[in-house]
Amino acid sequence: MAYVSAGGVYGGNSAEFMDIYRNEIGGNNVNFKHTPAFGFGLKVWVNDNYRVSLHAEYFESKINDSYFEFDSLQLGTVERDISHKIESTTIPIIASIDYIPIEQQFKTNLTFGAGVVISRVNWEEKVNSSRVSDNRTGGIQYNQTDILPMLRAGLGVELDFDKPVVGEIIGSLTFELSYSYMFRNLSMYDNIKNQFVDESFTLPNTVEFLPGYLSLKLQFGLEYFQTIGK
Repeated sequence: MAYVSAGGVYGGNSAEFMDIYRNEIGGNNVNFKHTPAFGFGLKVWVNDNYRVSLHAEYFESKINDSYFEFDSLQLGTVERDISHKIESTTIPIIASIDYIPIEQQFKTNLTFGAGVVISRVNWEEKVNSSRVSDNRTGGIQYNQTDILPMLRAGLGVELDFDKPVVGEIIGSLTFELSYSYMFRNLSMYDNIKNQFVDESFTLPNTVEFLPGYLSLKLQFGLEYFQTIGK
């Protein structure tokens, strides 16, 4: 069966990264905003109760934040106008196995999968400071594409159409709730910690960045009659 999917991304925040962003870097308490996740895939019956599938999807996550800060130094108080733009593109590619206890028009399936995520993260900071020689200069703090492992588990309910869509092809709709975990540990602070001369020890070498998320998806699939129930 070939299918396309669309759905929402929920709970995709990064507690470890945001704690450091607020407490050490000085940012506001903001959350990532996610676009809907769009995907496509293929499912193939192995026997009456199992299918294997290959699925890929795409979504983006963004933060835009700005604030004003004061820093008391030996040469006087420094005023800074700071803004951050953090953008993430997430492309999971998952191979899964579906367990379907009963093959009927309504099918409930459990799915477990593993794969990789193509992760593109860009973090740009702009700093306008009242001190010309200020260590806080902003710039591109992180800009990298990584390929990382990930896991996924889900529960779905599938409904086959009563009549063929065309010829010997039948359609189906599936509602699927899944949780994905990405081993996305990134060296986000390599550039910015050089701008915190007296505090660089508080910034770790790597941090979990948007490691997991829930998704609720609607899938529309097309399948040949001959494969149903095999």
